[in-house]
Amino acid sequence: MKRNRSITNRLHLIVLTAVVAGVAACGPYHRGSGQPPAYLYFTNESLDQADVYATLPGNQPTRIGTVFAGRTDTLTVPADMAARGNFNVFARLLARSARPSTGPIAIRPGEHLQVRLPLDQRLLVVLPGDY
Repeated sequence: MKRNRSITNRLHLIVLTAVVAGVAACGPYHRGSGQPPAYLYFTNESLDQADVYATLPGNQPTRIGTVFAGRTDTLTVPADMAARGNFNVFARLLARSARPSTGPIAIRPGEHLQVRLPLDQRLLVVLPGDY
């Protein structure tokens, strides 16, 4: 009798553990839709790696990605940052003191912009639209 109770308790523990693990795994999908992030298609035409940051006025910069020389990557702007209005995008270039930037740009959650770092590394060029 004790043995059957022990097996039953173990079975209940296993089932309970599986249920808790399943609920925990599905948790992120039940948080609500929220606002989608905004995307920047960043083209690095320079010869240097670019660490790309987004910053709101008066706030710390948030690194949104790294784009290697001669590459185009899709960078995600956090939805809360895009929802607040104008923000600035700038690039820190590997082994350079230059910090090209876009100046204030406006993008809404779910929108896409193209940002280009030309070979001369003087500024970031912003273009509208999908890629």
